[in-house]
Amino acid sequence: MKRIHLLLLLPITLLAWGGIAAAQPSNPVAPGIANAPAPDSDARDQATYEKHTRPVMNALKLEDADKAAKVHDIMVAQFAALRSWHATNDARIKDLWNQFNKARAAQNQTNADQIMSQIDSAYATFKPQHEAFIAKLADVITPEQIETIEDAITINKVEITYRAYGEIFSGLTDKQKAFILENLKAARKEAVDAGSMPEISAFFKKYKIKIEAYLTAQGYDVKQAYRDFVAKQKAEAAAKKTSATPGDNNSAEK
Repeated sequence: MKRIHLLLLLPITLLAWGGIAAAQPSNPVAPGIANAPAPDSDARDQATYEKHTRPVMNALKLEDADKAAKVHDIMVAQFAALRSWHATNDARIKDLWNQFNKARAAQNQTNADQIMSQIDSAYATFKPQHEAFIAKLADVITPEQIETIEDAITINKVEITYRAYGEIFSGLTDKQKAFILENLKAARKEAVDAGSMPEISAFFKKYKIKIEAYLTAQGYDVKQAYRDFVAKQKAEAAAKKTSATPGDNNSAEK
């Protein structure tokens, strides 16, 4: 059995796409002083978008060259739009996510809900672009293939987290599993508009809170389940380490 390294407990800090917004210049060029971009800036930008598009195309494995070309161009345009939007909105978004985390840590649900409403409003400004992106993809590929794209962008967090829940919470019913999967897919839908891995994880945390509240209402002791899971992982690691240590040298002495 694969070990799930505390996926539901610890934030992942690696950047999802190398930081879409990070490459934006921090200071605008002053009017009248070289308003044109550097000669190679367009090439650098294009290379960045191609880099983000490559794993998506690899995941799709489209054999139809015409479809592949269309999806490629849609993805490049979408990554360009994401970068532009994040360059304008990242400062506010990061501040709101920090405020949300502080409200959660202080167990102030009222404040947390109010801040989440502001977070939703901030991302809503990108919604028309998101919907246009999905609509363009739907003209070329199937809904299942669109999900493949969403999984590639979000580093397969739906599958990984769903599997982890199955290991942590024993005896889940089909109805409970369906609720978990539905919410993880909702997280994925929003997370494709993120610009970094921490931001993707934040969207999944938003829905994990809903899932864990649901499981609590279903009679699970969520905190104890996590403690038991961590203890089990530690025990398995210790047992593996012990079994790997030579304990009998008799065969070597014969």
